[in-house]
Amino acid sequence: MKKFRDDFFAIENFIKNKVEFNYSATDEGAYHVAYNVNNDFIHIMGVSVVSVLENNRNQNFVFHIFVDGYSQDNLDKIKELAMQWNCRCIVYLLDMTPFNDFHIKVARFSRITYARIYMPKVIKAYTERFIYLDADTMVCDTLNELWNIDLKGAPMGAVSESPDTVVFRSAHLKLTTGRYFNDGVMVIDTKQWEQSKITEKAFSYQNEPPSRFIGQSQDVLNLVFDGSNYFLPTNYNVYSGAANFDGHCIIAHWTGRRKPWQMVVNSYDEQWRKYNKLAPWETITNILPIKKAENYHDFQQWGRHQKSRGYYGKYLQGLFWYGVLRIIYKLGGNKKN
Repeated sequence: MKKFRDDFFAIENFIKNKVEFNYSATDEGAYHVAYNVNNDFIHIMGVSVVSVLENNRNQNFVFHIFVDGYSQDNLDKIKELAMQWNCRCIVYLLDMTPFNDFHIKVARFSRITYARIYMPKVIKAYTERFIYLDADTMVCDTLNELWNIDLKGAPMGAVSESPDTVVFRSAHLKLTTGRYFNDGVMVIDTKQWEQSKITEKAFSYQNEPPSRFIGQSQDVLNLVFDGSNYFLPTNYNVYSGAANFDGHCIIAHWTGRRKPWQMVVNSYDEQWRKYNKLAPWETITNILPIKKAENYHDFQQWGRHQKSRGYYGKYLQGLFWYGVLRIIYKLGGNKKN
């Protein structure tokens, strides 16, 4: 296990710059919400921020946005968002050097995910509690109950992964409790987090063999907590964009590769697009799935959704592409993508 001097975790070693846009009348009673995101995903995060604000109109918010870089255009749009919704946005430019020894699962993933392990050390100066959200989440209702939930003394609350994932991941990580959570939505008690030295324990897993992990920050945090976190109700982190979810969804989370900015196949995708139209960033207009062989199931789902809305022509279009791409996939066309 990697060891560090105490001064390694000093904020000046992690934060290169801070830019703040404060258009809130007061921070009194504000809810604090945090994200970690790279520049290419700031516009996606912006939709999640809008969903928070639209469903909590009478609540003050402070957003803590941790990035490994940003364009001036994205910074300007964050400012525009803060002005339009009268909230406070703090953008932290991270020095990624301290994160270099964390493993990366695949090249398309970013090391910025590990920022959530460090952010409590920064945010504790503002609040004793904050909600962490992945950029590909959408808030569908008020966050009042989540903000005030009793964590029973635990440093963090999160939703359990699906049963099959729990069995597989906990076995791979050799977790003693057999419990495993998703870190895409977390409620964090900064005081308890610090007292339990969660950040320090998480960083000790740097330089471990990559074969030890299946995920990134999520695996590391599960190794640290090993089931000792508080487990939130499932409707606070509904996987797969809440597809086929029958309950009261508070936070939809597009886990996996299918995303609402790529296609619209259900009402939650449609709701995401509505928030996208309200955000300062360019509105995404495409609604068809990407025409790749491995996506043939998406066209079936898209067609069924169109049929449910009375669009039978689009339903037939979905079935057509489902059939064509399925044939290509079965013939081995997926190997070319």
